[in-house]
Amino acid sequence: MSLEVRRHDNRRAQSSAVSVRPDAAVEAQHQAFDARILQSVRQARQKAETRGARTSATERARLSNASLFDLSRSQEILAYIVQEVLPGLDLDEDVAKLTASMLKDEIESRRDLQHRLMLAQSN
Repeated sequence: MSLEVRRHDNRRAQSSAVSVRPDAAVEAQHQAFDARILQSVRQARQKAETRGARTSATERARLSNASLFDLSRSQEILAYIVQEVLPGLDLDEDVAKLTASMLKDEIESRRDLQHRLMLAQSN
């Protein structure tokens, strides 16, 4: 059994039937969309400028607060991931065990680091 496939090249005939130039309604929609985007960008910039002016010493103090980087909080998050999130994921058993092992190692290294920091602060 033989199958013959022929390509009909009608591109020349189709090019005259299809208009390359969008009609007025589509062009108006494009312009309205562009105007909305520009307006949104301007509003975002204005908000950022007013927020930047309001950045005060309290905001800078909040950002420099060491509790943001508290090791015990990150340990809690990692433990939650190991105990609650990982078992619910559709992972290969070996991958799940390896991931849990790596996260547990990270928890231990953070505990060790926290212990060292406490010793250094007490001295």
